[in-house]
Amino acid sequence: MIETRTLNCGLTLLVEPISSVASCSIHWLVPAGNAYENSDRIGVSTVLSEMLFRGAGSRDSRKLSNDMDKIGLERDGGVSGPHAWLMGSVLAQYLDPALELLTDVICAPSLPSEALPACKSLSQQAIESLADEPQQEVMLHVRRRHRAEPFNRSGYGYTDVIDSVSTEELTEFWKAGFVPENSFLGLAGAVDADSVAKRLDSLLAGWSGNRAEPEVLKPAISGHGHLSRDSSQVHLGMGWNAPRAEEDDAILERIATRILGGSTSGRLFTEVRQRRSLCYSVSAVYRARRDEGLVSLYAGTTPERAAETLEVCRQEIERMSAGVEQEEFDRAMIGLRGGTVFNGERTQARAAALVGDQYALGRVRTMEERLGELDEITLEGLNEYLARRVSPVPTVVTVGPEPIGADFEEETPLCHP
Repeated sequence: MIETRTLNCGLTLLVEPISSVASCSIHWLVPAGNAYENSDRIGVSTVLSEMLFRGAGSRDSRKLSNDMDKIGLERDGGVSGPHAWLMGSVLAQYLDPALELLTDVICAPSLPSEALPACKSLSQQAIESLADEPQQEVMLHVRRRHRAEPFNRSGYGYTDVIDSVSTEELTEFWKAGFVPENSFLGLAGAVDADSVAKRLDSLLAGWSGNRAEPEVLKPAISGHGHLSRDSSQVHLGMGWNAPRAEEDDAILERIATRILGGSTSGRLFTEVRQRRSLCYSVSAVYRARRDEGLVSLYAGTTPERAAETLEVCRQEIERMSAGVEQEEFDRAMIGLRGGTVFNGERTQARAAALVGDQYALGRVRTMEERLGELDEITLEGLNEYLARRVSPVPTVVTVGPEPIGADFEEETPLCHP
């Protein structure tokens, strides 16, 4: 049974005991993502996420790292949209010291000035590495075009901001966003809700603050864009609107996207890659958020095949409105049930799902509830949804030597002013 508590400081705590495991995973969201950055200072949160583990509480960087390693605490952090996130996994017997360490990172990071040059360098290296990850790069360009400002930002920041950010600016950003109100902490694994709530109330005594949610600054650009690059490949990204997480149609879109491009038996892979040999990679994924839903499609191809690849992808997207066959439906349902069970058996995935559900839906779902949602769907219900669904109007971005159409506007670099 999942327990939901509001701690004395205002933090929302979500706990899912899992008796079959000997570990516990932690996922913490605070309202300090890049959506809160000033438009001319995009990158502050990026550097801050690097600085958080450079000392906290009474521990310097070395001591903090050593103490985390002594208990085998696996950890990571980053920024995305409205949130900064922190995650960790540890054996259950070390959960208490792990919580002490992570609450120090959230509530009392040192942010030492001597660590700033290294954190800036790591942030710049991450930007440089994007050139070696073209699939991720093109999909970030799709995100920038398709979503409204400030929710269209990547987690990489801008190079000039990273170069110029100061510890004072980082401290101010941390103070404004690392607050308990509108923060969510999820724990899944070998954990007792009463004990962990009591411990956290003690650790977080005196932590206070709240923050209003970020608002839309500019509407989405949408349309078609092209980023020129001397390459023998073309990377094609598409994105289109889909149901929000709380909508009844969200589960139907999840199944439909699985059939379209969620596996090697999907329509995109079969038609675009296997039958026509137009590309070496093609897939689609649906993400349902609180305020919007998005289906993203990626295809990797060659310049001479890029235009046809785009056209055939569009045809397959449109063909979904005619409905799917029983075999496709059954195969997708088995795959989705399997994925739900697999994630339900991974404490990291469950902890992330707890905070994700609470933010997007205002409630949490057990693995059994998620499976129950799938069990309620029929082939007839799915085809009825596909027939009434509004035809998608995709945002399209290509990265390659030449644009594949006259309506493709020039893209500006992702992380450079």
